[in-house]
Amino acid sequence: MGVLIGVSGVAFVVRTLVTRWDDVRESFSRVDLLPLLASVVIGQLAMTLIGAVWVHLLQSRGHDAPRRRAMSWYYVGQLGKYVPGGIWPIVGRAELAVRGGVARGDAYRATGYSLVSTYAAATVAVGIGSVASWTYPGIGAAVLVGVIVAWFVLGSASFRSRIAALGARVGGRTVSLPPRREFFTLTAVHIPAWVLMSLSTSVTAHAFGAHISIARMLFVTSLSWLAGFVVVGVPGGIGVRESIFTALAGGTIGTPVAVSLALVSRVVFISVDLIGAAVSSAVAGATRSGSAEH
Repeated sequence: MGVLIGVSGVAFVVRTLVTRWDDVRESFSRVDLLPLLASVVIGQLAMTLIGAVWVHLLQSRGHDAPRRRAMSWYYVGQLGKYVPGGIWPIVGRAELAVRGGVARGDAYRATGYSLVSTYAAATVAVGIGSVASWTYPGIGAAVLVGVIVAWFVLGSASFRSRIAALGARVGGRTVSLPPRREFFTLTAVHIPAWVLMSLSTSVTAHAFGAHISIARMLFVTSLSWLAGFVVVGVPGGIGVRESIFTALAGGTIGTPVAVSLALVSRVVFISVDLIGAAVSSAVAGATRSGSAEH
C-alpha cells in the first residue's frame, strides 16, 4: 500500500506540472538558476530533518529502523501528500514502516505524532515570524497564549484522564496524550525545519531579484504551508498554499512576483520530495544488497 501511494503521488505530481506548465514555464524564464539550485538543497535539508525526527520516534519505541532504510520509507511515503484525500502521507509512511518490520500501531502513532508536532512547530514559527517582522503581531500574541494553554493542559492529570475516558467511550480504545515535555521538545526540534523552508523560499525569491526579510518569509511560508495542511482533501495543499502565500507576500514584493514565486517554490519542494524519494530508495537498496552479500 505504501509503494502504491508513493507511485500515485508521483502520478499526481506529474499531472500537476503538466496542467500548470504554462505558468511554470513563464516563471522559470525569469529565474536565475543558481539560487534556485541552492533553494532545492536548503529545502532538502529541511525535509530530511523532519524525516530524521520521525525515524527517531520509530527507534525510540524499540523498533529496528535503520536510518538509511527508514528515510526511504519517509520520503516515498511523503509522495502520498499529492494524492487527494489528506490521509495518504500518513498511510504511506506508516505502511512502508510496517513493511519494514515496525508494528502497525507504533508506525501509525509515530507518524501521527510526527505530523502533529511538525505543524505545531509551524504554528510557533508563524508566531515568531509575525512578531519578528511585526506583521500581524496579534497573531504572535495569540500563538503565545495557545502555547501557554497547551503547556498547562498537557500537564493536567485530570484533563488527560478525561481524554482517555472519552477515547475509550467513543472509539473503544485507550487514547493517551503525549507527555508534555516530550511534545514541546519535539515541537521545538521541528522549528529549525521551518526556518530552513523559509530560507529556501527566500533564496528562491532572490532568484527572481525580489527581496523579503527572513522574518517575514518565516511568517508567510509557515502560515501558507499550515493553511495547505489544514484544508483536508486538497493534494499537497496545491492551490491553497499558493493563494495564501500570494496574498501575504504580494504587498511586499508585488502580486505578479508573488504568484511566480509561489509557483516556482512549489516546483522546488516537489523536486525535493522526488529527489529525496529517488536517492533514499537507491541508498536503501544498496544497503540491503550489501547486507545480503555479507
